[in-house]
Amino acid sequence: MEATSTISLEDALRDPLLVKQPVETLQRFAKRLTKLQAKDSENVRAAKIGIQGGFTVDFLSELMPLFLRHRGLHATIRNAPYGAFQTEILDASSAFWEFNADLVFLLPTSRDLQHLPQPTSDEKTIDALVKAELRIWHLLWERLEMPVVQFTIAPGSTRSLGEADGLYPGGELHYIREVNRRLVREAPSHVSFVDTERLAIQVGPGWHDERLYRLAKQPFSMEALPTIANALAATAAAALGLSRKALILDLDNTLWGGEIGDSGLDGIALGPETAEGESFVAFQKYLKALSCRGIVLCVCSKNNERIAREPFENHGAMILRLEDFAEFCANFDDKASNIRAIAKKLNLGLDAFVFLDDSPVECALVRENLPHVWTLQLAGDPSGFASLLDCAMAFPTRHLSAEDVNRTESYRKLGEVNSGMQQATDIDSFLQGLSPTAVIESVREDTIERISQLIGKTNQFKLNPTTYSTAEIRDLADHVLAIRFKDRLQDYGIVAVAVTDPEAAEGVLTIRNWVMSCRVFSRRLEFLTFELFSERACALNLPRLRLEYRDSGRNGLVGELLTKLGFERGMSEEEFLSTPTDIKGTPPHYIERIGTWPQSFEYSSNKK
Repeated sequence: MEATSTISLEDALRDPLLVKQPVETLQRFAKRLTKLQAKDSENVRAAKIGIQGGFTVDFLSELMPLFLRHRGLHATIRNAPYGAFQTEILDASSAFWEFNADLVFLLPTSRDLQHLPQPTSDEKTIDALVKAELRIWHLLWERLEMPVVQFTIAPGSTRSLGEADGLYPGGELHYIREVNRRLVREAPSHVSFVDTERLAIQVGPGWHDERLYRLAKQPFSMEALPTIANALAATAAAALGLSRKALILDLDNTLWGGEIGDSGLDGIALGPETAEGESFVAFQKYLKALSCRGIVLCVCSKNNERIAREPFENHGAMILRLEDFAEFCANFDDKASNIRAIAKKLNLGLDAFVFLDDSPVECALVRENLPHVWTLQLAGDPSGFASLLDCAMAFPTRHLSAEDVNRTESYRKLGEVNSGMQQATDIDSFLQGLSPTAVIESVREDTIERISQLIGKTNQFKLNPTTYSTAEIRDLADHVLAIRFKDRLQDYGIVAVAVTDPEAAEGVLTIRNWVMSCRVFSRRLEFLTFELFSERACALNLPRLRLEYRDSGRNGLVGELLTKLGFERGMSEEEFLSTPTDIKGTPPHYIERIGTWPQSFEYSSNKK
């Protein structure tokens, strides 16, 4: 979508390339946003975000609610006073702690470095300086248990060693890069980073604005603000589990030039023989890299399926292969309906998808009918396709886990299972034939990151927005239920987590939160999990189960499930109560259980 001042705020919030709007337009949108959020914030996740910056963050904080809303967050923002962003965190009585942020932006600049080298400093000296530099950050990270999004240190505007500044130990840029490398390596898992050196390269010479710094203590230009706000919002969304997961691709003039149905295998542009063909190969390599880090690829093409598959099977220049796609949909139905079908088959919400197509008609149809899908039109020179998608930052990366890397294969197998369930005349026999197994996992160093990640990233099967850092998971280890799911097709990894309250007030086992991956919907794992809740309550002589369910607009299936499990509304709108034996007609799950939930603890109060 071309940047234009006539675009409406509602359309801008659905445009993956919001960042391309002029900063003046974005400032106007940000001012209008308050009225819009008052009307539709009920089904948007709320978050309190503290901005702790080593510069005046006022201009940035004006844009942040807009870019966060673009990512599905209704943000309340607090700015740290200028010059106090570190001391506020270290002072337990400060206003920062009263604000009780859900996520914190830590935004240092090169002016916050405390131990700069001399031009003659050697590597040993640099190592000592970097260690000293990182002490303050370790102190801050220890205090902050909520998710943190932190700037790396951006390069300064001058270079003491000229062109060699980034190459030798005495250079300031060399020092900054070494500090950044160590920051990323030594940070705890709840800290995510924004690579500001990359942002500065993207913005270009206009990144620094020395005059604006002297006037307003903002070190970068106003033109750099959209790029910065977009990167912060994308990383925050990833930290809070709101990043997109899947990419749906057209074929003709998207993965290759021309139309396979008309031109045949030899007539499409793909390969090093032409600049156009080479560009499509480069784009496929980019998509392949996305797939390798866990972005689920799907095809949605208006084509004869046999013909559409032919390049993947027989063209020597193809980088992507059929096994790289979780779903391959090629027919002549409208694409909005096909995308709905893909989402249903993969058990993903529509807001998990990005759709790429060269046709303005198809893009307009999907935008109108599926506004939660991010739709990008690919037009013109294919050499710019990868950069266009990269600019949208639709798939920000936090920390890669084994589950992320194997996600495409997992969803491909999920599609096979769901297809089998749709075709099976005896669902129970089909599920039983998959030989499902649930392994009760303990909280260990090799599982703690995945447990925290699953709670943060899950949206559809989730009781409420409560998240837990790895430190909190470690402290609550005996009260955390983590389930690894396997069947004869694959090991899905840890796909269900529940956290119970250490205190059993009034004879109630309280389930603080309960999440389950969409990859195992319809596998009846939820009924086995409830059995485990019931067994835990009975073993501890606790006659009731309690939980808080908050309708987010995306987790409606949990509300439907609670009735099946015998939960009834309690004293408040969000409280639900049940007894361990109140399972009302739930189906058998056929899941073999391996391991036990830890029993080596005592509840801290009112155990009955």
